[in-house]
Formats: sequence, C-alpha cells, structure tokens
Amino acid sequence: MDAVKMLKDSYHIMVKDLIELKRNRMSLAAMFIMPLVFLGMFGFIFPSGNTQQNMPVGLVDLDQGQGSAEFITQLETLNKNASYMKFENFSSVDAAKTEINKGKLDGTFIIPQGFSYNLTHGQSANVIIYVDNSNPQIATSIEGVASSTISGLNGIKAETNVLQMGKATNQVVNPQAVVFPYTPNVQTTIPGQTNYFNFLAPGLMIMIVMMAVMTGIPEAISKEKEIGTFDGMLSAPISQMSIILGKTAALCTRGLIQCVMILILAMVLFGVTIQGNLLLAFFMLILGIFSFTGLGIMAISMASDQASGSMIMNLLMIPMMFLGGIFYPIQQMPWFMQDISKLIPLTYAADAMRKIMLLNANVGDVFTQIIILLAFGVVTMAIALPLFRRSMTR
Repeated sequence: MDAVKMLKDSYHIMVKDLIELKRNRMSLAAMFIMPLVFLGMFGFIFPSGNTQQNMPVGLVDLDQGQGSAEFITQLETLNKNASYMKFENFSSVDAAKTEINKGKLDGTFIIPQGFSYNLTHGQSANVIIYVDNSNPQIATSIEGVASSTISGLNGIKAETNVLQMGKATNQVVNPQAVVFPYTPNVQTTIPGQTNYFNFLAPGLMIMIVMMAVMTGIPEAISKEKEIGTFDGMLSAPISQMSIILGKTAALCTRGLIQCVMILILAMVLFGVTIQGNLLLAFFMLILGIFSFTGLGIMAISMASDQASGSMIMNLLMIPMMFLGGIFYPIQQMPWFMQDISKLIPLTYAADAMRKIMLLNANVGDVFTQIIILLAFGVVTMAIALPLFRRSMTR
C-alpha cells in the first residue's frame, strides 16, 4: 500500500508540474523551439555529404601550353558532376593569393611553367595547390577534394597512355586493370547513404533528455524552495521520494517529447534512418534519465539557491556534452580525455543509443552499457537522497 500511495503522490506532483509548464507560455514555447534550434545548428553547420559544394577556388595557368589547357578542361569536366569547386581564372599567383587573403577564395590551383613540356617528355607534371590554412577545416576540405580530383585525372591520363601503348604494339589491353589493378569494395554496416547526422542524432536525443532533467531540477526544487511552495509539499502527508519521482517524471515527459520531435525532424530533414527497435531506444532514454537524476539531485542539494544550482548544473553538463562523444568520436580525443569520458554516464547512453538506432543492436549487445548506467544511477541516487533530506532541514 505504501508503494501504491507513493506512486499516486508522484503522479499528482508530476501533473502539477506539467500544468505549471502549460501555463508558462515562454517555457512551453522554449520546449518546442529548442529541438529546432539544435537541429538547425548541428544538422546544417556540421559538414555532411552535400554541404561542401561550390567552394571558390582559383586557377592560375603560368604554362599556357597545350598540356595545361587539356588539364584545366579535364579538371572542370570532372568537377562538373560533383560541383565541389567553383573555379575562377587568374593571370598571376599574387592576384589569386590576394583574393584568398580577402576571404573570397578558399584555395587555388597553380600550373607552373614547363607543365606541358614535362607531360610530353615523360616527366612528372607538378601542380601546386595553395590553400588558406588559417581556417583548418576549409583547408582540409580543399586538400581532400583537390587530391581526389588529381587522382581521378591521373587515372584518366594513365588509361589514355595505356591505350596508346596498346595500339602501338597491336595488343588488346584493359587500361582500367593496368592502371588500377586493386579496386576497393567498401561495404557499410548501415544500409543506404549515410551522413554525419546519423552519428549525431542518437547522441543529440540523449543529450536533450540530460539537459531537460539537469536544467529542470534547479527550477523544480530550488525555485519552489525560494517562493515557499516547497514547504507546503513537505508538510503534506507525502514522502520525499514521491516528490523526487514526481518532479523527475515531469522532466522526463518534457525530455521525451523533445526527443520525439528531434527524431521526426531528423528523419524528415536529414534522412536519418532508424534500423533498430524504438522501444529499446526509449528504454535507454529512460535509463539515461535515471543515471542523470541522482547526479542532478546531488548538485542541487549542495546549492543554497536557484542561481547556484543552475551554475553547478552547467559546470557538470557542459563538459559532459563535449566529453560524452556526442559531437565527435571519443577515439579522436587525447588519451586522458578518453579516460575521463569513461566516467561519464552520457558516454554509455549515447553509445547504446547509436548501436540500437543505427546497428539494430539488441539487449545483449548493449548489456554492458545498461549495467553501467544502472550502477551509476543507483550509486548517485543512494548518495543524493540523504543529501536531499539534509538540505530540506537547512
């Protein structure tokens, strides 16, 4: 009977908090606007398969020979299909560099003198690729696109030379097999064409839930302590566990609504494909909420007011967002940051969400993450409840 009464009391507290949210139009609007803002920022800002296009690139032909003219024609033809670069011709290297310094060009191809001579005399024809490395991401993109384009042109030129050699010796040859004897056959774990947002969406969902819980706890507890309504709940015949469960359930409801919005918009706007069981994914969301709740209550129990509680939450939440592998793979971090990330529940929740949603993982595949999140939640909640009771007597 005590358990039933505790659940009923928790339900009434949850309903009370949700009604307050409904009456607060600004908070209600923010709950729906925040997922849109996150999707807009991360979905469009981070590069995906079609964002790095029409990069302004200069062309400087110092050779002015038949070989350089043929090279430029092939370069423009090869680029036409993908439209990675948008070319602009310049008469001198200094003119192109000036445009790069002004921010109007991302890089430039420089064809030096003697290019055509080297092509016709069996020598390597050097092409200089000048990039603006003050912006490392753009420089890396230009280098990658330029390298792949040059490799493609090398293949075209080599196939032409092989065909000419075959005609000269009256032999039938396959230029593709001679130039490229090894051909990679890359297969992916996720069917269809994928993009960066496939990696981002599952982690973004669990991060939204974390933010809803950890930023909502200061408002849900500290604010009511300051205005005096919390004393009324404490004097009522309900347990402190009911208060915690009810307020956490209200925050979970807000977070889950935002997660559903993110999932739908990610599928519609960015083509995110869901391969796994959504019920298991939402179970992981709830488990992630459980692991964050104890940590949030611990932090707010040590705060004297709402402002201090929010500051403590931000100190906990912001490092977790970047060290939890939400935006970048943990493997790219320095070794000491990888060790820190192993202590963060968000790391295991995001990893499990990706495996479930993208790789169709089952419970057995994410069993380790489930145990870690359960253990983290139990330990932090066991520490948080005594701290919470002690803070109520201050």
